[in-house]
Amino acid sequence: MQTHDLIEALAADTGRVPANALERRLALTALGGTAVALMLVLAWLKLRPDLAEAVGGGFFWVKALYTSALGLAGLWATARLARPDVSPRSAALIALAVVAAFEIVALGQVAPMDAPARMAALRGVSWQVCSRNIVILAAPMLAMAIAVLRWMAPTRPMAAGFAAGAFSGGIAATVYGLHCPEATFVFVGLWYTLGVAACGVIGAIAGRYLLRW
Repeated sequence: MQTHDLIEALAADTGRVPANALERRLALTALGGTAVALMLVLAWLKLRPDLAEAVGGGFFWVKALYTSALGLAGLWATARLARPDVSPRSAALIALAVVAAFEIVALGQVAPMDAPARMAALRGVSWQVCSRNIVILAAPMLAMAIAVLRWMAPTRPMAAGFAAGAFSGGIAATVYGLHCPEATFVFVGLWYTLGVAACGVIGAIAGRYLLRW
């Protein structure tokens, strides 16, 4: 049998994939992963005691908008990379622009501070656990996202895994904001971003070994 005959035979034997099946699965992944992350916050980390007051302030929502933007960019890139030969360039550029804008504001915030105040803003009260907690909260969603990608046909497994990790990390970081009391741009710009990036690296490693054809 010729190669093209084999490909046509395999294609003919493949069942019809419902329209928007990938988008529906990723949406379910986002909803399920968010629910699990929220349950972990409630049962393990607990809600911040001043949450009712915090939601009335602007920075709570700025932090949530930043992390949500990273998660949505990761979701968009994941959906693109799940298909063969589709570029995630637009999603990646948006994510980089969001990070760059946030970091510029963070630098502007700490620039006029003296060294002790700058260090206090940078470290907050939870710098040792922030990134780690985001990774833990993101792990269930990342596992679900990798399972969805295994159902698809990514031709760049490490890139697809990284996008899935950034997607999971961004959403998990948003949920983590319900617990985290930190309220400076420099803290969020460093430790939250590192947490999301770490999720991306873990996703890339998982993609290398679990998303091979």
